[in-house]
Amino acid sequence: MNPLVFFCAAGAASLYAAGSLQIKRALDNGAARRRAITVTNIAMALWALPLFFISRGEFELTAWLTAIGAGIALFLGRILSVKSLDIGDLSIVGPLLGMKTLLVAVFSFATGQKELTTWLWIAAVLATLGVILIQRGPQKFSKNRWRAARYAAGASILFAACDIMVVEARGQLGIGWLSPTLFITVALLVPFLGKHPAPPPQAVKPIYLGSLIMGFQTSLVIFLIGITGEAVLINILYASRALWTVVVDRLYGRGEAVAAFFIGRMAGAALLVSAIAIVIFQR
Repeated sequence: MNPLVFFCAAGAASLYAAGSLQIKRALDNGAARRRAITVTNIAMALWALPLFFISRGEFELTAWLTAIGAGIALFLGRILSVKSLDIGDLSIVGPLLGMKTLLVAVFSFATGQKELTTWLWIAAVLATLGVILIQRGPQKFSKNRWRAARYAAGASILFAACDIMVVEARGQLGIGWLSPTLFITVALLVPFLGKHPAPPPQAVKPIYLGSLIMGFQTSLVIFLIGITGEAVLINILYASRALWTVVVDRLYGRGEAVAAFFIGRMAGAALLVSAIAIVIFQR
């Protein structure tokens, strides 16, 4: 893999942690979920628009509709991911969203594209243990942890579907048609969220800063997948966000509320990344 691609994918993972922390702070300070989703979606579209002027392939209707489908999946995934951030710790939500890469690989096995192997079962066990460790926390917050986990799991499935569709469409459209179409679709779906109030003063900076960062890193990951066609390899690098989010939440998040379970969640995140790495290197 080109070293620049490697650097960009790994960098997107750290940006994800930083952006998620800001969105989490905005939500904790009273910003509406719909507002966070709206601003982030618009930011993604604005970051992607300049790509219209580079590497445009042949416009083909089926591929174009696939790009629209990818945009719809990303839009719905963003709704679930913001919901999970609203009710759960970043150190729980981030690693679980990182399971997207494992899901992409498992889907290829489930559809008969590749035989189930011993290594896949080992990866599944490691992932399960990782999820169990990540869910540890104060008993009084257990209901919220499991709700957050369900939302994050749903978002992972939708994000995985988005990546698969990007790879399907890239050959015909090229990144110049693909990425703007995908992200403009996301922006055009914003009105379906309904009305949303302006954020309170203390939430203004984190919501716009977080949306700017999240919009850039999301459009960067889609760009890398669209250029290389290596959805799985890009995602294994991007999956390091599981570790970043646990660390960032410990250092800059809710302090003592996270600190008591930092080691366990860090171990869980490491197991998830290990599971993803096994699947990738067995492909």
